[in-house]
Parts: sequence; structure tokens; C-alpha cells
Amino acid sequence: MRHRQQLASIAAALIVGTAFAMPAKPAAAFAGNNVSALDPGFVPDTGQINRGFDEKVPTSSRLRPIPTAAQVRAAIAMPDSDRPALGGANGTTGVGSPGAQSPGPIGATGQTMPAKFSQRNDTLDRVPVMALPIPLSDNDRQRIYQAAMADKTAAAEDADRLAPASELNVNQALNETHPLPASVRGIRGVQQLGYLKTKNKVFLVEPTTRIVVAEVAS
Repeated sequence: MRHRQQLASIAAALIVGTAFAMPAKPAAAFAGNNVSALDPGFVPDTGQINRGFDEKVPTSSRLRPIPTAAQVRAAIAMPDSDRPALGGANGTTGVGSPGAQSPGPIGATGQTMPAKFSQRNDTLDRVPVMALPIPLSDNDRQRIYQAAMADKTAAAEDADRLAPASELNVNQALNETHPLPASVRGIRGVQQLGYLKTKNKVFLVEPTTRIVVAEVAS
């Protein structure tokens, strides 16, 4: 009799525990696509958190064009002062300070000046690193162009789309790239480069990577 009572007590405890562990109906928060009133940001199907609003893409965002080779050379030629800016009226932004010799954040130099205060930096910031030109003078560029055009090598085919940072195809690299003429190999920065030319342009190429590092025109 006692054994039967113990079994009955154990069965009743199991029934009660099951009732608490497994509710008869799913919670409202997990019913279909409904969202719990206690946690309106929870998305039950994915477990993601809904922030409660749609994120909007800024309407003012726009693509900034990559500067032309001429614009980049002009920017590099601009003065690059290492004199720290004096700051502005509030000593920080440099705005509204007509007496400041170099407007901009206090202490900023030509290298660290934000683009909104420096046309030079604004231009250079938009140039891909691989497309930054070799620092050649106008005289050096003309010497390279004239020497390459006078060299008895054929103009490359299908090279109209080449530009600084472009990669040569296999045929251009193997058959249409040539060592620079001896008369210009002494120019600083071009000793190890090759060249590929079209009817009106000369492209300086890094042979080990097949990358165009400079474009020279008449």
C-alpha cells in the first residue's frame, strides 16, 4: 500500500513538472511573425534585434571622382607648408579666423591638414595609392616621352584603356614592354622601369608586377 502511494506521488510530481516545463500553447512572442509586447525589438524567426526604425542611406552621399593625372601633378606641385596652423576663433576649428596665417585645426601642418581646409590634400586623398605618380619634373617627362617615341619599337595594341595603376595583360607584358632607352635611364626613380607606348602616350611599367606606374604624354 505504501509503495503504491509513493508511485502515485512521483507520478503527480512528474505531471506538475511537465506542466511548468512545457506550456500547452506557444508563447505569444513566438507565434508566427508576431512580436512580443514585452520586447518589441525581437524578431523571433531570426533572433535579430529590430532597432525600431529603418536605416536610411544619407541622401548627400555621392561618389567623388578620381583626379586626372594633370590635377594630381598640380596638387603635388602646390606648396606643402610644415608650419603649424594657428587655429581659429575658438582655438580648435580654424573657422572664422581671418587673421590666422594657416586656417585649420590648431597645430595642423600641410601633411595633416583636413581636406576641407586644403585643396592639395583633398585632391591627393582621392587618388588610389597605386596611382600616385612618380615625382618627375616636366623636363624629365618630356625627355622620357621623346626618347621612347624615337625608339624603334612598335606601338602597343589594345592599350587605350591603360592608366596609372592598370595591370598589363600577358601579351603587353611579354611582347610590348621594353627597357627604357639608355639616354633616360639616369633619371631618378625610373632606372628599373620598362615602358610601353601607344601612338601618343608612354606608360612606365614596373616589370615585376606588370603595373603601370606613370603615364607620359606630349
